[in-house]
Amino acid sequence: MKKLFVAAAVSVLATGCAVQPAMHHTLPESVESIAPTTWDIKVPLPDVDASAWWARFRDPVLDQLIATVLHGNLDVQAAGERVKQAETLTVEKRAALLPELDATAQAVDRRQNTPPPVGYVKQAGVGLALSWSPDVFGGERLDMLQAKAGLMGQKHTLDAIRLALAADTASAYVDLRWAQQTLRILKDNVQIRRRALELTRKRLAFGLSTELDVTRAQNQLDVLEARIPATQAQIEHQLNLIAVYSGRTPESVDRLVLKQAGDIPAPADGVPRTMPSQALLRRPDVLSAYAQVERRAAEVGVAKAQRYPKFSLNLTDGVLAASYLGLPTLTDNLFSAALSATSPIFNAGRITAGIARRESQMRESEFELRQTMLQALREVEDSRANLVSTADSTRRLTSALASSHKALDLSNQLYKGGATDFLDVLSAQEVYLRDSDALNQARRERALSAVALYRSLGGGWSSNE
Repeated sequence: MKKLFVAAAVSVLATGCAVQPAMHHTLPESVESIAPTTWDIKVPLPDVDASAWWARFRDPVLDQLIATVLHGNLDVQAAGERVKQAETLTVEKRAALLPELDATAQAVDRRQNTPPPVGYVKQAGVGLALSWSPDVFGGERLDMLQAKAGLMGQKHTLDAIRLALAADTASAYVDLRWAQQTLRILKDNVQIRRRALELTRKRLAFGLSTELDVTRAQNQLDVLEARIPATQAQIEHQLNLIAVYSGRTPESVDRLVLKQAGDIPAPADGVPRTMPSQALLRRPDVLSAYAQVERRAAEVGVAKAQRYPKFSLNLTDGVLAASYLGLPTLTDNLFSAALSATSPIFNAGRITAGIARRESQMRESEFELRQTMLQALREVEDSRANLVSTADSTRRLTSALASSHKALDLSNQLYKGGATDFLDVLSAQEVYLRDSDALNQARRERALSAVALYRSLGGGWSSNE
């Protein structure tokens, strides 16, 4: 018995020589090797908080919408369940490092006819059984580290889903407001062209215009009105998409607020003051990719640990009572102890091949981490460039729309006074509609660029940071 406990103590001390995970760069080291010191595109950098980035649009409806979606989305709930599964797996792996204690009980009532015949035999016993597989070379510990890395990966995946969902919801909301503004522009221009049509008819009645002017005016009105049904359908599509994001059916979503036409949310000037390395260190996809590297490194260690012996310790103790017909009841104390070990001798290269496969998978995950960081940097630079360009386009188109509106008023006045023909009016109407659509599109693109930028910066609001 003493020797068994000595052996167990020695096995515990031997864990200091256990197999370690494969060596790899830490995440800060990987980021430092690839991240530039500054961004290429310069944008205003006010001191703002990246948490709840959608609040930067100053749109209460958007704030409430994203809060509802993050709470009710089914993909988020499913990802949350995967996190719980990873947590329970980690508990299971940790339990494998500790001894297991079980209670045993038995009862027997049988007739024994073999010589010497003793008639009926009754036995009953209770006891305890302890089993333990000492993790001498660290295989079980590495298996637990692998489970922990998987848990962190699932948490970061949940963060990535929440970040993507918030950005997708904001984009859908922007597209909804853009479609509503497009519908408003179409209806306003329909009224303008109806007034022009009425004017040409009146002038025709007094012989001041021609049938050709009336036909042209009618054609312009019909073409414009034909765009309205498609725009209305687009509004319904965005409402249905938002309903799905919130985990509801299209019929059950609260459409009263969303159906009321509103302006496209305008992002505030500037972006959070974030360095490239900081953006990479808090992006959920980068963190998830690094968790995969850590998981693969632990798997390499698990594969290497298969080269070494495995030990098993089993202890049992209990009381057994037996009664034979005609004889008094007998009791006995049962105790047993066993220490076993198994060690690989010949496996035809299976263990070596398994180690090589795991090492290749770890190198693959390191390449994927590097690719993820490169893609993240590209997304940030692209979105910063888009934000700057769309801001400039919006300013210029605002000025252009004011000029085209003034030109439309002047052409109508000149046409009424007979100082110009109807072609100038039609041309002014087309330019005004074109500039209105262009400005509406520029505002949409600027809002979407801001959403893409906050999405590419990642983090800053995650519950798992």
